[in-house]
Amino acid sequence: MESVQKMLEFVLGKLKMVGAVFLFGMALLTCADVIGRLFKYPIFGSVELVSFMGGIAIACSLPFTHHEQGHIGVELFIRKFSTNMKNWIGLCTETMSLVLFVLVAWRMFVYAEKMMESGELSMNLQLPEYIIIYILAGGFLIFVLTIINSMLKTILKLIK
Repeated sequence: MESVQKMLEFVLGKLKMVGAVFLFGMALLTCADVIGRLFKYPIFGSVELVSFMGGIAIACSLPFTHHEQGHIGVELFIRKFSTNMKNWIGLCTETMSLVLFVLVAWRMFVYAEKMMESGELSMNLQLPEYIIIYILAGGFLIFVLTIINSMLKTILKLIK
């Protein structure tokens, strides 16, 4: 269990870096495009590239954010509950999240496969969209593993 935890943390750290690089790339490309537009030379396909990079940045940062419990949560009522009850509520929430993101990851893999078979390309740059969809699906798959890891930690807290 300890080695799996360390491996997951290693992968999450690398994904965080990839997400940060794509986020920086989005900012850089957007700035370059805006400056280019001032001189009547916009960057062709910049909107398409920024949207692809945004999706990849989200898919790469979501698992790390969940691992670090960095999501916004409403705790007005839960704050009053006991630690045990908070753990049970957390386990229920994580279970629902797990079901949702297993379905999302699975359907994204199916969608990417269909896009690959059809040979559909992006509108302006004619890039194969299925590659981006596979990357997103992989990010969601790692997110599923992160949720499972979080659930196991919660279960261990409840057993103690």
